[in-house]
Amino acid sequence: MTSAQQIPVTPSVRLAVLLCAAHVAAAGAVWAVPVPVMVKAALIIAITVSLIFSLARHAALHAADAIVALEIRDRGAISLRTRKGEWLECDLLGSSFVSRHLTIVSLRPRNRRRARHVILMPDNLEARDFRRLRMWLRWEGQRNILPGRVEPQ
Repeated sequence: MTSAQQIPVTPSVRLAVLLCAAHVAAAGAVWAVPVPVMVKAALIIAITVSLIFSLARHAALHAADAIVALEIRDRGAISLRTRKGEWLECDLLGSSFVSRHLTIVSLRPRNRRRARHVILMPDNLEARDFRRLRMWLRWEGQRNILPGRVEPQ
């Protein structure tokens, strides 16, 4: 791999469909629970807000803080770029998940407390970039996981 590789992240139709299906299932489960209608309505409103937030941030990438690019460099360094153009140096967390159809990259921007998660599917990255990123996460990334944050998978 060269010294730095930028990987653009594009909107994902598959992720949008999965998020919608999961939120509709959650709303259906709430509706089936024997609680007052006002409680059901409040929970369904919360689920709807969650869906809108998730679609904007992870699937459609419309939110200002949506992650629209990753950059991986030699020696395991990784950065992310938000929709508003901000580049953040990050540490890779052990809670990242890598598979053929879904990859979740868990990152903690340096000098920040909250972790960020990039949900990647085959339709929001070029096939070559997706394969390279998965291999980097499995091999190079494993050496550079933030100490004390390794979680079993």
